[in-house]
Amino acid sequence: MNADEKQKNLCPKNFTLTGKEKTMALRPFKLPTDIDIMLDLIPRTFNYPENPEWNVQDDEMESMIDSMRGARRLWPVIRLVQLVAPPMRDIMRGYVWEEDDQPVGLTNVLRQGATDLWYIGNVSVLPEYRRRGIARKLVQASVDYARERKAKSITLDVVAGNLPAYTLYENLGFETYSGTAQMAREMDAPLPPEIALPDGYTVEPLPLGSWRERYELAQRITPDIVTKFMPVEEGRFRQPAILRVLAPLLFRAMGARPYNFAARRDGQVVAVGGYFARTRKGGINQVSLTLDPAHADLGPALLSKFLRDVTALSPGRRVEMSATGWQQPVIEAALAAGFEKHYESHTMGILM
Repeated sequence: MNADEKQKNLCPKNFTLTGKEKTMALRPFKLPTDIDIMLDLIPRTFNYPENPEWNVQDDEMESMIDSMRGARRLWPVIRLVQLVAPPMRDIMRGYVWEEDDQPVGLTNVLRQGATDLWYIGNVSVLPEYRRRGIARKLVQASVDYARERKAKSITLDVVAGNLPAYTLYENLGFETYSGTAQMAREMDAPLPPEIALPDGYTVEPLPLGSWRERYELAQRITPDIVTKFMPVEEGRFRQPAILRVLAPLLFRAMGARPYNFAARRDGQVVAVGGYFARTRKGGINQVSLTLDPAHADLGPALLSKFLRDVTALSPGRRVEMSATGWQQPVIEAALAAGFEKHYESHTMGILM
């Protein structure tokens, strides 16, 4: 039985209520046609009338939509990658909730690289259909699907303060083990001054698809509570050879170009990071940094470099970045560099 057949068997049959009640159905994703549903629903579901600070801003949505449109255009290429690299077949699974044949909610569930670790994303329900149990059905179906696929764990993120969602996930068996700070830097914010690297450090660019530096750093610095739910396995970091070959084409279709770097001291990798520079009109730039906490003094210099580089390559855009709560030196360096914390999220998981 292939993955599509398994997902279909796990999905409850459509059911109909008589009289004045609506017809409601939970069904698995149908790709690539359901990418159009994502393009329609996600902008409308990332809307929180009671908490507008959680809303996705227009330029951020432009980047998200560009990525989804790129995936749709390149679906034959993505399908080729899936045929050659079996773990990639689980990168865009999910479920859609329909009422009277109209999609009103969806969720994505995906395998983390070549591992048995899974992640739920985009638990999205239109505002007027919330508080009716739809999110519960979508998440439960995703958990069941991952469990059937022999998942070791499944994780998700929820905005801190979103008590209804947080309570739902707790009731389904998820527990909090980490968190993330979501930060942004406005386009008119002055650039931080150039900061020299502290003595003894070197920074080198990494080829696209390079993974060992990130893997070795994560092995050394990831807290035990995080590895309990998200073990540092090589399969999370190593990409299939065909994906490394096709990555430039995929990034071009999604309107961004990545630049990756590693910092070393005495031959040991102490930080990895870089940036995504938009190559089209609109959208946002992104910066990332993972830092050995024992080398916190390196953070300001790296963020200064990344910000100055990405702004020179792709000017006139906001810059976003996120950092896990246990990367406190990165958060502090980002705030000092002009980022503002927009919100925090909890990372929750279930061990299977």
